[in-house]
Parts: sequence; C-alpha cells; structure tokens
Amino acid sequence: MKSPARLLTMLAFAAAAHAAAASDRFVPADPAFVVADVSRAAPDPALRANILAWQANRADQSTSVALAEAYFERARTRREPMFVGRAEALLAPAVADGRGSAAQRRLYAEALQFRHDFAAAETLLDGILATTPRDTAARTQRASIRLVRGDFAGARADCAQLVAGGDGTAAIGVACLAEALAGSGSLGRGRALLSQFPLPATLDPAVHAYLLTVRGELAERAGAADAAIVDYGAALALAPGSDAIRAALADALLARGERDSARSVAEIERPSVAILVRQALAAGDAARTQLRPRAENLLALERSRGDAAHNREAAMLALGAGQLDVALAAARANFQTQRELPDVRILARAAVGARDAAALRTLRAWMADTGFADAVTEGILAGAGRG
Repeated sequence: MKSPARLLTMLAFAAAAHAAAASDRFVPADPAFVVADVSRAAPDPALRANILAWQANRADQSTSVALAEAYFERARTRREPMFVGRAEALLAPAVADGRGSAAQRRLYAEALQFRHDFAAAETLLDGILATTPRDTAARTQRASIRLVRGDFAGARADCAQLVAGGDGTAAIGVACLAEALAGSGSLGRGRALLSQFPLPATLDPAVHAYLLTVRGELAERAGAADAAIVDYGAALALAPGSDAIRAALADALLARGERDSARSVAEIERPSVAILVRQALAAGDAARTQLRPRAENLLALERSRGDAAHNREAAMLALGAGQLDVALAAARANFQTQRELPDVRILARAAVGARDAAALRTLRAWMADTGFADAVTEGILAGAGRG
C-alpha cells in the first residue's frame, strides 16, 4: 500500500463488494519497544459477528469470504497487518485443495500481494480470469500487480479491458492505462490521457483519489513537482486513510527539502512501517534519535519472521543514515520484486552513493528496455557519469 498501483488493489476490493518461520529470535534494541499490542487483536462487534457466522457454517464459502473481507477491512482502517495474516490462514485450506471460489482465491491473492509474493498472487488471478474474464475485481488486482512488477505491457492489456468495460471501471481503467503507458516510454501520452478524461460528477472518492495520485506521479516524473504535490494533497483529502498517498506526498516534499511539511503529513497516530520511516526521515535531530530505532526494530521484527515486505523502507532508512552498503543491498533486493517510482529512485540513489557500477548498469538497462522515464532518477544517474 505504497503507490498508485497499490491503490488499484483497494479499488478491486471495493468492486468485488458492489509466513515463513523465523530463523532467529527477535530481540528489540529498545527495551521500551512494543512487539505486539494484544488488546488490538480483539475483534469489534461487527467482526465478531462475522466470526460467529463463519463458525456456525464453515462449509458455506460466503461466510469465509465475508470474514476475510472483514479482516482486510480491519487491517486497512486500523493499520493492523496481523489481520491480513488471519485472512490468509482462513482462506488457505480452500485454496490449497482447489475448491476455493473465485472470491476466495482473489482474496487469498490479496494476502499474497500484501507480503509481496507477487508471482504467486498473479498466478491465482490468471486462473480466475481464464474462466471468468469479466471478473473486474480480479482484472483490476492483476493490473495492480503487473504495474508493481514493471510488467507494463501486461498491465496495459488489463487496463484497456477495464476501460472497455465502461460503467464505474472506465475511470479506474483510464488511470491504470495512463500509468502503464508512462511506464513503457509514453509518459507524455499518459499525462495527456488523464488531462483529457472528463471526471464524472458522481465519481467515487476512492477512484477520484486514485486518478489524482496517478496524475501526481506522472507530473512528478515529468519534473512538475508543484503540480504533483497539489494532486497528492487533493488525493489525500479524499482518502485520508491511504498510506500510499500519504507516503507519496511525504516523499515529494522530502525530495524538495521541505522537511517541516513532510513531517506534518507523516504525523499520524499508529503509523505503519512505511509512514514511520517517513517520520524518521523528516524529523529533527532529537526526534530522529527516537523514531529511527523504532523503525529499525519493526524492520528487524519483519525480517525475523522471514518477511521482507519493506526492503524499500529499509533502503531509505539506511541511506538516510549514510549506511551505503546496507542501503544498496536492500534497494537491490527490493528491485527484484517491485519496480515502481520510489523503487527506481531508491536504487538509483543507493547505487550512486555506493558507487556500484553493476547496480547502475542494471538500472540503466531496465530503464532503456522499458522506456521508463523519471526526471529525478535521470538527474541522479547523470550525476554518476556513465558508471
């Protein structure tokens, strides 16, 4: 949930409605670090009702779908990722034995996407779309994954089908298509597509926020930082619970050296790892000494579970601390699985900082092959010479 592409998964969820073992024990460096707040695991009345309904009729696929959706909603609205794990565990048996419904498999794919197992998630969605090609939610979600992975041609095909579907999916498809075009060498065409699309008066706020976020990212990549910040700010006003939009706005402000504004944007209660890292990067010296260990502890806890869903943030944090080798290792690992704008930029910064010619060649080759354009990244690479 850290980019315009990730917002597509949220929209897929809305459209449908209308763990590896640890190799080492985790020991926090800060004795005051809270590993888990058990009180937050307690279900609220609405969630409890879904649990009881599922317990009363576990053979009914609809009860497991309703409970899984409730778990995802709890995870999103309260920033409690443990509930994504509960949804995954709930759905796993039906998916494993091949009897899962399309809705169960799509939700399971969302859990896989959450922990960055993008290939497995896409395979599940391929199966759904092979039998039900008009499943808008599954197609939207697959487009999201393809954009995250840098498969712009594949995403473009899915996005075009969403546009052709008309109704409420047309706006989603247009923004998705603009992002796919921009990723594959047609940044100008992507921006033009968005500027020419008439926004319906009754557009859903979440869809409107997605459109504005994509428009902001493409403006940022074209060097129009002021326009990007305006669009990100408007998008966040429409979707204040979106960490993806909040992180994009904070990053754009940090890139311009506006730390006070970035700090204000990132200052929320119970921040996710992604937002906590932005808080640490935007903080003054005194606050940074408290925030950085908290963020490092959360990242270490994630690694101890065998996960690496926040390699991007690990690279950002390490680069901010001048730990160039650590930053480059995390940025390279991150780039293996996701290739969105922040991933491209952090790899460029880490590779230039560490003066790693191989990493620079890898990034330049990928940008040349795809046609991916970004004014900031190009400036970073230009400063490194030819590597």
